[in-house]
Amino acid sequence: MSAHVVLVNPPYPPEAVQSIFLPLGIGYLAAVLEQNGYNVDVVDCQTSSLTQKTIENKIRSLNPDIIGITSATVTYLPALDVLKSAKAAAPKALTLMGGPHVTVLDEQAVTESSELDIVVRGEGEQTMLELAKLVSDGNLKNLSQVKGITYKDNNQIVRTQDRPFIQDIDSLPHPAHHHFDVSMYKLFDVNYMPIITSRGCPSQCTFCLASKMCGKTFRGRSPKKVVDELEWLRDEYGAGAFAFYDDTFTFDLKRAFDICDEMQKRKINLPWDCRTRVDRVSKELLAKLRSTNCQLIHFGVESGSQEMLKVMRKGTTVELNAKAIKWAKEAGISVAVSLVIGYPGETPEMLQQTIDFLYKTKPDYVYMCEAVPYPGTELANYVKELGLEITENWNQYREETQVFTNKLLPLEKLEETKKAFFDNYFSTGYFLNKKFKRDFYSQIMARAALNHLVCNNRVLSWGFKKLSKMRRPKKSVGGYSASKTEQEK
Repeated sequence: MSAHVVLVNPPYPPEAVQSIFLPLGIGYLAAVLEQNGYNVDVVDCQTSSLTQKTIENKIRSLNPDIIGITSATVTYLPALDVLKSAKAAAPKALTLMGGPHVTVLDEQAVTESSELDIVVRGEGEQTMLELAKLVSDGNLKNLSQVKGITYKDNNQIVRTQDRPFIQDIDSLPHPAHHHFDVSMYKLFDVNYMPIITSRGCPSQCTFCLASKMCGKTFRGRSPKKVVDELEWLRDEYGAGAFAFYDDTFTFDLKRAFDICDEMQKRKINLPWDCRTRVDRVSKELLAKLRSTNCQLIHFGVESGSQEMLKVMRKGTTVELNAKAIKWAKEAGISVAVSLVIGYPGETPEMLQQTIDFLYKTKPDYVYMCEAVPYPGTELANYVKELGLEITENWNQYREETQVFTNKLLPLEKLEETKKAFFDNYFSTGYFLNKKFKRDFYSQIMARAALNHLVCNNRVLSWGFKKLSKMRRPKKSVGGYSASKTEQEK
C-alpha cells in the first residue's frame, strides 16, 4: 500500500515579516510524490493562524504515514513546535525535516528533537521518493541505503553520504500548487506567481547558503520548459505577474535571451521581475528583458564600499553596480537593490559610502538587510573567529535584526542610519510618483512608501495600528511589506 504523506509549511515567529510567495519547495515535493502514485496532503500554516491544537487535530484526521516539515533558520523553532503536535497526533508516522537550516545543522536537529526521526539534507525530491517507498514496503531497516539523510539509530547518529544534485531539472513536474489556496497569496488582487528556472549558484558570497542547498554548478531549465510553466501558471492559476525566483536568473546570458524569445513567440506578456547579479547583464540583454515586459530587476548590490564587497567575496565593483543600475533604468526597467549592512568590520564611514551610492544611482527601491550569520555560511564562521557575541535564538535570524554584537556599527547606529535614509527616500513625492504610474510593481513600492510615511506620523500611525488589529498578519514580497488586507486592495 502506498504511503500517505503530509507536508507542512510551518508558521513564522509572530514578530517576523513573512514571505507571501507560494512555497515552491513543498510544491515540488508534493508534485514528485503524486507523480509516483503517493497520496499527499499539505498543511499550510502561513496563510491561516493555526494553533498547535488545531494542527494536531488536522494531522490526526489525516492519519499520515509520513510527516515532512520544511524550515529555514527563522522558522526552525516554530517547525519544532509543529513537529511536537504532529508526533502527538500520529505517533507511528515517520517524521522528516528538510530545508537550509537542518541541512547544515542536521546532527544538532536530530539530537535536540526527540520527535524528529530523519533530516533530509539538500534537494529533497529523490530522497523523499526513496523514503516513501521504504515506508510503503515496510522496509525501514534499509534506511542506511538512502543518500542525503541524517538520523539516530540506537542513540548513534547516522549520516549517510551526500546525495548528488539533480542534473536534469527539466524532468521535475510543475509544483503542486493545487494544494494551496492561491487566492491567499494575492498581492493587490493579482495572482503574483513565483517560478524557479534554475538551481545552483557558482557565486561565493560569504553570507549566502544557496550553494549549500543546491550546489555550486548552475543547472538551468530549458527555455521551452520554462515557458510551458509560465503558460500553465497563466492559464490554470490566473497569474497576473511572475516572479522569477532564481538566485541568478541571467547567469547563462544565452539562455535568458532564449527564454525571452520563447515568451514572445507564445505571447506571454504579463509583467515580471527577476533577481540577478550586476556582472551577468548587458545593455542588449536588459533591452530584451524589457521587450518581454520585465518591469523590475533586483540587483544584489550589497554595499557601496569596495572594501566591503571584497570582504563579502561578492566579485563585483562599485562601478559595475552603478553601471548595471544605469543600464537597467535606461532600458525602462525599474531597479530594486539589496544591501547587506552591519557586516563585521564595516565602519560608519563605509556605511556612509553605501548611502552616498544610493543617492548617486537612485534605484527605484532599496532594501537594507542586516548581516545575518546563517549557520553554514562563511559569515557565521567569521563572526565566531572574531569572538563576537551571537545569539542562537533562531527566531531572531531575520534580516531586519542584528544577532551579533558589532562595536563599530551597533544596532542603534544602523537603525539611525536606516531611518534617516528612508525618511528622505520614502517622501510624499516618491509615493505620488509611484502611485500614479499604476503598474503592478509601482503600486507595491507606493504601498511600502505609504507604510513608512504613516509610521512617521504619530496620529496616522495610531489609527493605522488600531486598524491593523482587525487585519491579517504582515507579509512581504521581496522586501515590500503589506498586510494581507492591503494586498487585496
